[in-house]
Amino acid sequence: MSAVPGDEVGEMVEAWGRERPDVDASSIGIITPVWRLAAIVMDHRAHVLAAHGLDQSHLDVLVTLRLSGAPYRLSAGELSRRCRVTPGATTQRVQAMERLGLVARVREEPDRRTVHVQLTPDGSSRLDGIIAEVMAGDEALLVGLQPDERATLESSLRTWLRSLETGAARLPEKPL
Repeated sequence: MSAVPGDEVGEMVEAWGRERPDVDASSIGIITPVWRLAAIVMDHRAHVLAAHGLDQSHLDVLVTLRLSGAPYRLSAGELSRRCRVTPGATTQRVQAMERLGLVARVREEPDRRTVHVQLTPDGSSRLDGIIAEVMAGDEALLVGLQPDERATLESSLRTWLRSLETGAARLPEKPL
């Protein structure tokens, strides 16, 4: 695909083709827009969440608990797994949100060793308002995409993500 005026990504691909014709730089045409879009989305979400005294890691925990279904409670280990973070990161997130009254740690009888994290009624109520703002902001970021383009993009991105997450695609070795 050749660059059109004002297409920085296309210009980069063409420039690498000129500078290093021996290297296939076509992936820049996909990876760079994805990387830049992710930065824009995360920056926008950060502003929305900051207005509520939260960040993306807090939203991740709150949403994970809410989507787990009533009673909106998971073991700390399961919460770590679903949020894809270490137990230490989960502990830090839970402590911060516990101070805000959004979640509570619960130990069940008779084995009080297992800690569950549960969304509080206030946490659930606040999440309802916050998620509406986040989704409205996300929707606004999709401006310019027609319904058929959105459907194609969603399908392509899900297919790509699934192939990477399931190991169907061979990932390059990480540098030492």
